Amino acid sequence: MAGLILAMMFTISNLTTAYAHQPINLTAANSSANKGPIIVDGKVSFVIRANFTKPNQIQGFRAALQAGETLYFEYLIIDKAPENKLAKNKLPVATITDPAGKKMVIKFTERTKFYYPFLDTNFVYLSRYNQTALDGIYKFTLQSKVKAAIQVVVGTLETYGEVLSPATCPAWVKPSGEVKILSAYAEGLVGMKKEAAASCAEKLGWQYQIGQEDNQIFALTRDYRLDRITVSIKKGLVTQSLVG
Repeated sequence: MAGLILAMMFTISNLTTAYAHQPINLTAANSSANKGPIIVDGKVSFVIRANFTKPNQIQGFRAALQAGETLYFEYLIIDKAPENKLAKNKLPVATITDPAGKKMVIKFTERTKFYYPFLDTNFVYLSRYNQTALDGIYKFTLQSKVKAAIQVVVGTLETYGEVLSPATCPAWVKPSGEVKILSAYAEGLVGMKKEAAASCAEKLGWQYQIGQEDNQIFALTRDYRLDRITVSIKKGLVTQSLVG
C-alpha cells in the first residue's frame, strides 16, 4: 500500500524519463503490449492507469526483469461507481505474458479496502500477485468488458526508474567499458520499420543482425554477445528484438 500511496504523489509529463512512485497513464495509442511503454527495470514501483470508454478496448505495457528477480503485480480500483458496482466478470481482464510466451490471466483473490487521505479517496485491492521472474520482457495486457477505469502496480522498489516510449530509438550512451545492452532497450525497437531499426542500432553503436525476415530464416553465428541485437522482421516491421 505504501508504494501505491507514494506513486500517486507525483505526475509525469512524458514517458521518456520517469521515476518510481509515479503513474504511467496509458492511452488508446497503447493498444497492445507491443505498443505500450517499456519499464526498464521491472523491480521499480510504478502505477499504471487505464481508462476504458467502451467494451473490448485493449491497452498494454511492458517491463523488463532478470532471472531470479520478483515479478510483482497489483490490481486496484477506486472505491466508487461504476467500478465498485461491477461484477468480477465485467471488470477489465489483466493478462501477463512471460518472456517464454506463457500467458496468465490475473484472478481476483481479494476485496480489501483502504483510504488514502492525501487524495481523500478510497481504493480497493482486487489482486496481489508475485512470482520468480524469467529473464526478459514481461508483457501486460488490459482488456475492457464495459466502461471502466483501473490501476495496476508493478514492482516494489522505491527508487528512480526509467520508462521508454514504444518504437522509439532510445537515449543510450555507450559505456566506456564492456558494452551490455539491456533487454528493455532492445525491446524498444519492436514496432519500428526495418530501416529505422537498423539506423537506430548504427546510431547507438550496437551490433545488429536480422535473424528472420518474413519466411526467410538467416544463418547466424552461435556466439552470444551482449553488444548485439538480433531482430525478426515481418512485413517491414520489427516484431522481435533480442540481445545476443
